[in-house]
Amino acid sequence: MTNVLKKVLKTNFRYVPGIDSLDEAQLDEHGYYKGYPCPHHHHIRDKQNHWCYHCVVKILSNTCGFNTNFLHPYYNHKYEQLWKNIEVGDLDECWEIDLPGSRSPKRIGFPSYRSRFTGRAIENVTPHKVIYQCAWGDIGAMTVSRACGNPWCANPLHLVSSWNIGLPPSSITPFIRTFEPTHVMALIKAKKEGREQELIQRYHKQVIRNPLCAKDAPYYDEG
Repeated sequence: MTNVLKKVLKTNFRYVPGIDSLDEAQLDEHGYYKGYPCPHHHHIRDKQNHWCYHCVVKILSNTCGFNTNFLHPYYNHKYEQLWKNIEVGDLDECWEIDLPGSRSPKRIGFPSYRSRFTGRAIENVTPHKVIYQCAWGDIGAMTVSRACGNPWCANPLHLVSSWNIGLPPSSITPFIRTFEPTHVMALIKAKKEGREQELIQRYHKQVIRNPLCAKDAPYYDEG
């Protein structure tokens, strides 16, 4: 956690000790609010760009991974269906998305931070951003780009936002795209015991960056 906080201090992220115990007025003093839940069951968001506080901590730690069974019920079934449209290959390859579109995939209907303000459960979101927020974390109104420059790529390790720190990790851990009954039951039990986030975080690991990666910073496609 110490290394994460050192990185946090170099960004515009505002670390708040014990933030989960603060009420709405106290959160407002720090520029946060309790908003629409992110895919990873968090609620605290930045007032200006609506990124998820706890998700950004995860991104800044250079941790990439998800377990569909542990995603919020608003999102998990939609993510399972979306991943069926992605051709998963080697970690250093582009993963093509099989969705309608000409130059790049069209936006898809997905829950969003905006749902809190519009009252609609579904908003139009780019599939790249949807995948990024599944594997990395919810970044609210901020944008996602492809470091590879391929508009059809959905490999999470090729997706970047302003929060990514340097080169990506060597792996996506965990990387569980389908429902597994034992995992679902474990989450239900953990939720009853108030240990939901403890269970989810147990599966996430910081994977050492691949030593074969070039040391030069990757090119970021802002398209």
